[in-house]
Amino acid sequence: MIKNLRIITLLTTLLFALASCAKNDPVVTVGIQVDVNVINASDDVLNYYLNGTRQNSTTGIFPLASSGYAKVPYGSQLAFRRLFNNQTFDNSEILFTVPVTADTTGAANRRYSLFTAGPTSALAFITRDTIVSDSKNAKLRLVIASPEVTKLKVFLNDTLRFTTAAFKSTSVFIPVGATGVKAIEIRDAATNGFLFGTRLNLTAGNSYTLFTQGRVADKSFKAGLINNQ
Repeated sequence: MIKNLRIITLLTTLLFALASCAKNDPVVTVGIQVDVNVINASDDVLNYYLNGTRQNSTTGIFPLASSGYAKVPYGSQLAFRRLFNNQTFDNSEILFTVPVTADTTGAANRRYSLFTAGPTSALAFITRDTIVSDSKNAKLRLVIASPEVTKLKVFLNDTLRFTTAAFKSTSVFIPVGATGVKAIEIRDAATNGFLFGTRLNLTAGNSYTLFTQGRVADKSFKAGLINNQ
């Protein structure tokens, strides 16, 4: 009888101890998930991987194209490879990795663009996509993804909208008018020399990124457009 009482007392003490430990354990929180859109400003067709699994389509991300937004755990490493060649079995090696560690404060729905301008991590960078829609206007920002670029001037319908110089520089989204075709022209700010021009159909309520690619020196300079919304 006494032996049984001792066993019951021991079990009761053990249960209280376990309850106390559970009460003092830190709360386990789910990792932050952020939306990342990979934009290819290089000359290669690229794939990107998370924990060894390809995240984009099987055709790869072509130059001047993007993967589209996808959920990625904050703090994870994205690995980049050239599109694998099934005939020669080339391009299996990882070119570079990029950590997803941009600022995550102050927004419930966090979105980022990751630009790759070449085969090294030094030519990759992340921008935060702070988007506020405007039903009356299309919005546009400029991202310089050309590693060797002179100071630029960007005109929309003959109106100067952006002036910038540095590689990786990113403007804010600005309103550029109602739905319609916009004539875009990029010039060298120092010489006013023409570098690139195109016509783009922009829709009110949407936000777009105009980004540069290539080099002025070898005449590979151009620009692409991504719809962020």
